[in-house]
Amino acid sequence: MWPELEAELLAARELNSRSRPGDALPLFRQVLDRLRAMDLTDLEPTDHERWTEGMVRSLAGEAVSVQAVEDTLDKPLALLEDADARTETATPAVQARLVAVVDGTRGLLLQRAGRQLDAMAAFDRVLADSALLPARDLAAALLNRGATAIELGRLDAALRDFDVCHDKAMRAGLSAVASLALHNTGFVRYALGDLPGALRAMAAARAVDPERDDGLLEIGRGAVLYEAGLLEDAERVLTQAISRMTGPGRAPHRAEAEYFRARCLMALHRWDEARVSAAVARRHYAGVGHPQRAAVAHVAELEAILLPIRRGEAPVPDDARHRAEQALEAAEAGDEVDPLLGQHPGLAARFVAAQWYVLADDVAAARAVLDNLPDRVADAPLSTRIQQQTVLAQIAFASGDRDKGIAAVRAGLSLLADHRVGLGSVESVTAAAAHGVDLQRTDVEAAVRTGRPDALFEALERGRATFAGVGGAAAPDDPAVRALVTEARGLVVRARTLTDQESAPERAYLFERSGRLLATARERAWHRTGADEAAAEERPATVAEVRALLSARDDGAVVANFLVIDGVLRCVRLDANGERIVDLGTRADVAERALRARADLGVCANDLVPAALRSVARRSLTRNLRALDELLAVPLAADGPLYVIGRDPLVGVPWTALPSRRGKRTTMRSYAARGRAHPWPGEGHRLLAAHGPGVTLGAGEVQAVGTVWPGATVLTGSAATTTAVREALATHDIVHLATHGRHDADNPLFASIDLADGPLFAHELDGTRLPGSVVILSACEVGGSSQVVGGEVLGLTSVLLRLGARAVVAAVAPLSDAVAARVMPRFHAHLRATDDPEAALAAALADEPEPAPLVCFGSLEGLHR
Repeated sequence: MWPELEAELLAARELNSRSRPGDALPLFRQVLDRLRAMDLTDLEPTDHERWTEGMVRSLAGEAVSVQAVEDTLDKPLALLEDADARTETATPAVQARLVAVVDGTRGLLLQRAGRQLDAMAAFDRVLADSALLPARDLAAALLNRGATAIELGRLDAALRDFDVCHDKAMRAGLSAVASLALHNTGFVRYALGDLPGALRAMAAARAVDPERDDGLLEIGRGAVLYEAGLLEDAERVLTQAISRMTGPGRAPHRAEAEYFRARCLMALHRWDEARVSAAVARRHYAGVGHPQRAAVAHVAELEAILLPIRRGEAPVPDDARHRAEQALEAAEAGDEVDPLLGQHPGLAARFVAAQWYVLADDVAAARAVLDNLPDRVADAPLSTRIQQQTVLAQIAFASGDRDKGIAAVRAGLSLLADHRVGLGSVESVTAAAAHGVDLQRTDVEAAVRTGRPDALFEALERGRATFAGVGGAAAPDDPAVRALVTEARGLVVRARTLTDQESAPERAYLFERSGRLLATARERAWHRTGADEAAAEERPATVAEVRALLSARDDGAVVANFLVIDGVLRCVRLDANGERIVDLGTRADVAERALRARADLGVCANDLVPAALRSVARRSLTRNLRALDELLAVPLAADGPLYVIGRDPLVGVPWTALPSRRGKRTTMRSYAARGRAHPWPGEGHRLLAAHGPGVTLGAGEVQAVGTVWPGATVLTGSAATTTAVREALATHDIVHLATHGRHDADNPLFASIDLADGPLFAHELDGTRLPGSVVILSACEVGGSSQVVGGEVLGLTSVLLRLGARAVVAAVAPLSDAVAARVMPRFHAHLRATDDPEAALAAALADEPEPAPLVCFGSLEGLHR
């Protein structure tokens, strides 16, 4: 009898620990029914004590389940009073243990009801004599006291409790509790601003209890990924969590997940979906009598309505003032709510209210809202603190105080720059820019309203320089990541050997398995913290210093800084004599022409395509290049060197192939990057040239390149491995790679070049320090980039530039082997003579009969740090 009852009770307790109270509740009641049916007069003393313990633990478990399922406190507390009374019949030693069980449960109920100080007192009583407690009860008390300490802002105490809890739980084989302790440790790291540490702890939590499927761990992880700017990953994690939160007692967790999913969806500009998620959370909280949390969710709804209006995608409604007042009412309610995984609801509500007042043309009311903020901003997450500076900037610009507005923009960007120094991977550094998008848009829109080209140029560069900076990217030191990538590379190589139709399923499986391994390696990279000696913050270029540089050069150079506003492409054009704004075509026209040109180049570069079709493609290419020239280059009237600053779709344009730019020095970058001195004829450069498989003329190309540079290292055949090339990138200042390449638009860090032992992924270079090198990617389309959330571009080229390359010459469309074999030896001869990559590329292409989609990506020469 007893073993069966105790097993049922343990199963019910396990269901509660795995957030399945609806399934646990009938089991607890079933055990209680059987215990109540017993005749106590027939029980031996030992059995009576087992009966007492079974009653106390079942009543305590029922109380926890009832609170979760019915969202009430009175009934669960009454159950605990019954449990308290049952303890009085036990012997003193057993009674002390059972009183601790009841007190620990009472603490958990009080904590979930928001009575944190009362909960803390209960947990302190339980843990005053921890020797009395079995391992499961001790670990649970430590876990719950740590969670309460978080709510009270006692983060150091919380970490201590979670560390001890994890140790005790692991020793006792309690994987569910150990996993939650690690997860909560991750949340504390997040609250302390250590996002890599948070993600490490949360990954460890999943590893300890991989079978956990209640979605609880995903809520915190989704919130941390959101704060890290990894918005699409955060939204995916939270959506998965929501799908698992069905059944009785799961609605509170689902509401929390929906709230954070709404925040992700807003950042992803999926406004309608965000409103739906926020509404789901609001209706739940209103239905169970939580008006404060319902108000918090309502603020998220108001923000989802506000943001598309702020971006000019919807008209300002007549009730903007009323919406501001609704947000202020919600702010007062939000002040009474404990932080939702680090988010301070009252603060967020006030920022939304202030923005609605700005839309209602009541700047004074907006300013008054921000003048009366609760004293919590300094401890708020990064996204909240940047949001504050964004609203301050909006108010200042709306009231005509540009100096104060720019000061707020700079303060927000400085917060972002400081945060990025602690991040150790290129993707993490890039993703963090997502939180600065609205701040930069506020700055740029205010500059546009001035009509001044200098104001617009500098507003663009303030944000772009911050977003593009390298942060504190650290060299990877995780053998497990290297093993994952090595295994993935082997799978790709094996898949590519399977070419017949019958092997299609196996080939698909191998590619899918490789993708999963690379995705795991990608996540592990997020766990890296920044290097001890982080890169200095990128200082944005000013019009005055750029014009001074162009005047000193006296070569007729033009700097063209492109942007898209309301679907129209514009450009701030600078030369030694002044600056002006140039209105160009629509973004859609440029993107369409660039896409067609890339397709034509692909046909022209493919020797397997019949000559007649290649001839048709060549005529189409000529038309599309001419159209791009008329749209982008001709209006700039740049007869000399041209430095192009821009993002999508500019990064995909074959600038050097445009008719007016043939044979002229042209450079491309996503911002006005610093760090390059004037060119100087150099000796003693170390060259590595490597040839990958499948490039018909590649071996002759690298041999010809090698003859240009004394002492060059030339790798062909089996010697051209991923390891050799990766190591050479860190030690050689001229690196030439004649290989096939691929750009992965969905996962830019999986862009790769093919070498003897398989693909070398951009991910593998993360953290490598490049010695101011010139890297030539004589490969098809490997110069491609994807614009990620936040607007920054990411791909193999941008990774190399972030890691220290002074210039990267790469193809932004398919490149013919024959063209590469003709152009590259000429390029290197000019490069050795001038040490000027842009000039070398221009000279090498000047007499080339075929259009070549090679572009030089680099810094603005002479713009010093």
